[in-house]
Amino acid sequence: MKLLVTLTLGLLAGTLVAAPRPKDEKAKDDLKKFEGNWSFASWQHSGIPLNATSLDSAKWSVKGDKYTFEISGTKEEGTLKLDSSGKVATIELRITAGSDEGSTQVGIYKFDGEALVFCFARPGVKERPTEFVTSEDNSNILVTIKRTK
Repeated sequence: MKLLVTLTLGLLAGTLVAAPRPKDEKAKDDLKKFEGNWSFASWQHSGIPLNATSLDSAKWSVKGDKYTFEISGTKEEGTLKLDSSGKVATIELRITAGSDEGSTQVGIYKFDGEALVFCFARPGVKERPTEFVTSEDNSNILVTIKRTK
């Protein structure tokens, strides 16, 4: 009987240790949802909308944890890290190529139906936005992207 209890407890402990953490699974699921090619439906920086020509040229694509961003003939590449365990899901871009190479850009994200909404601080700014708001005072970048067909 003592052996049976010991084995049962051992199996239970092993199961608890081996079980994936739910927050990691949610972030992995979200990362899969990010995969693909996206176009920009809206973009505001410091509360000011981006001009239509630049908005039409903006594209974002994700494969695994790698992203590529293109706008008006310039290109940026990097990796992204998601954390959906908090009240608001967070994103961190590590920029590996482009004009902000070597910088980190922090933000928050949410899914809105088929769209994906981000609010980013400027590259290199350490303070992460806490809500989906952009104004002259906070200099945040608020964008909505939609998957391209």
